[in-house]
Amino acid sequence: MADQNREMQVSLEDLLAQADYLKRYIDMLQKSIADLTDSLASIESAKQFLDNINEKGDQLITVDRKGFLLIKGEVKDNSKVTLNIGLGYYAEVSPDHAKKFLDSRKDEVNKALQGMIAERDKAATAYYQIAEILERAQAEQPR
Repeated sequence: MADQNREMQVSLEDLLAQADYLKRYIDMLQKSIADLTDSLASIESAKQFLDNINEKGDQLITVDRKGFLLIKGEVKDNSKVTLNIGLGYYAEVSPDHAKKFLDSRKDEVNKALQGMIAERDKAATAYYQIAEILERAQAEQPR
C-alpha cells in the first residue's frame, strides 16, 4: 500500500523533452485540422455547384481549390458529373448520386475532424500541465 502513494520523480530534462514532443504533436494535429477544414470547404463548394447545375446561362466555375481563379462557363450536359471517389479513381455519376456521396464524405471528414480536435485538446492540456510544472520548478530554483 505504501508503494502506491510514492511520488514519481521525473527529471527536468525529461519534462522539457516531453513538452517539446507535445508541442510538435500539437502543431501536426493543428495542420491536420486545417487540412480537414479545407476539405469540408471543398465539399461544400462542390455541393453548392451541384445545387446550381440546372441553372441556365453562364456560371462561375472555380479552377483551383481556393477560388483564386474563376471562369465563366455553361454546363451543356447536366445529367452526369465526374466524381473523385478516392485513390485516384473517378466515376461518372448523376448529380443526385454525387450529392449523396459528398454528404457521406462530409460526415467522414467531420468525424475525423472532431477526433483531431479532441486529440489536440488532450495534448494541449498535457502540454500546459507540463509547462506549469516547469514554471514552478524554475521559480523554486535559487537565484
